[in-house]
Amino acid sequence: MSNSSLHNVFIWGQKELDDLWNSINRSPSDPSSFWISLASFIFAVLGSLSNLMSVVVLLKLSTHLSTFIYLTSLSLSDMITCITVMLILIIEFLVQTRQSTSVTILLRRIEIISGALAAASRVLSFWISTGVTIDRYILICYPVYGKIFCTLNRAKYVSRTLFIIACIYSIPLLFEYEVIRMPTVYQMVHIDNESAAATNDEKLDKNSMLVTKGYTDLAKRRAYRWAYLFFNAIFVYTLPTFIIIFCNVQLIGALKRRKSRTKGVRKKHHSSHPEKSIHQTRRFHHSKYSITIMVIAMVLALLLCRSPTIVLWILWSFELTIKAFFNSSSSSFVRRFHSVANLIAIINAATNFIPYCVFGELFRAECLTIYCCRKPTSAQLAKKAKLEHERKIRHSKKHGKIKVTTNQQRTTDFEIDYLNTISSINSDSVSGINTSCND
Repeated sequence: MSNSSLHNVFIWGQKELDDLWNSINRSPSDPSSFWISLASFIFAVLGSLSNLMSVVVLLKLSTHLSTFIYLTSLSLSDMITCITVMLILIIEFLVQTRQSTSVTILLRRIEIISGALAAASRVLSFWISTGVTIDRYILICYPVYGKIFCTLNRAKYVSRTLFIIACIYSIPLLFEYEVIRMPTVYQMVHIDNESAAATNDEKLDKNSMLVTKGYTDLAKRRAYRWAYLFFNAIFVYTLPTFIIIFCNVQLIGALKRRKSRTKGVRKKHHSSHPEKSIHQTRRFHHSKYSITIMVIAMVLALLLCRSPTIVLWILWSFELTIKAFFNSSSSSFVRRFHSVANLIAIINAATNFIPYCVFGELFRAECLTIYCCRKPTSAQLAKKAKLEHERKIRHSKKHGKIKVTTNQQRTTDFEIDYLNTISSINSDSVSGINTSCND
């Protein structure tokens, strides 16, 4: 086989690319695309603000539990998605206002970078959602191993690693497209006209060029397209989806068993400690498993909203489906489905703040404390003091190379501080109860 034949096998032909881009440029626009773009821009703006608020709250909680570290990384990833989508929509609007050629070239390059970052951040959100699901699965189903694998340092290490892999994933996407300058139809007509050729101004040519995107030599290679397809099929969609489904099924079953066991214990001790038993059992259940319910609701919503995007990714992976996508006879429904699927993915990235507030008891309390300037209750202060006390004990055990007498003295000091905090809380509990009753 000659070198030219090998080159034709692994690289798309110029005629194939010309037909592809011509079908794209001749494809009719959907009348509803304006309203979908407007809704996408609104949700992208709201999502940027809501994810920023989530990051502020989760950073406060991430010092106590590894799950909150993953949720902080997820909020950062979703915020990047919303910001890049917002930039892409603004660039599309500016390009349609017929800017100068130099400005349009700059905008197209920013659009290419934003598109690569948006794609990488969506993949990153999927990976982080898988990580937080595994974290809750180990903590709930195997609590003994949770003390080993679900530590704060390990969660930070995994989150940083996923961010680095997502950055590496976005590098080839930056070189898939290039900026192409071509004359407009008006210029082509006047170039062919001999009488107008002499009056063709160089400044008019520079400011009237049609600037668009085109495939680079990397994107033309079939080996790259198939390698990209294989990586996405295995490591981006298939494997994380199966892990999410398996872990969530196990988590739901564990929560059901825990709920039935809690009811049995509550009925057993109801006669001896009626009010105290019920109150303590409910508080224990909500404080320990509300985070798991929040994670399950968030991850299942992400999986449901990303299903149309997975279908679109399969369609965009093959040349024939791309041409069918832009065919005028079938583009009305398919292109509307494409726009709606992207809108659903943006809505999902923008509204994770809602399940955090609805299902997350700790998140909701911390959010009210930060943004509504509400003073924490005595129970919240006691819980915070207890967590701080446990963190200091873990820190002292971690640095066990110090002398035993020094460790014992530090532990005694920690216990004294903790008891002083609890005593101050109990002294103010009456006023806190009266205030809550008045509310």
